[in-house]
Amino acid sequence: MSWMLLWKIVLFVAVACFAIMTVVVTIGGALDVRRLFNKLEEEQRKDT
Repeated sequence: MSWMLLWKIVLFVAVACFAIMTVVVTIGGALDVRRLFNKLEEEQRKDT
């Protein structure tokens, strides 16, 4: 195994991990924002 191949593999694994984390954080953040707005709407209804 050459150094060039090793670093290509390392780079690919790092980019793949970053892409997976980006998707997970985006989905989790969207769900959190939805929950936040639902809670705010519920509080607003409760106050009126």
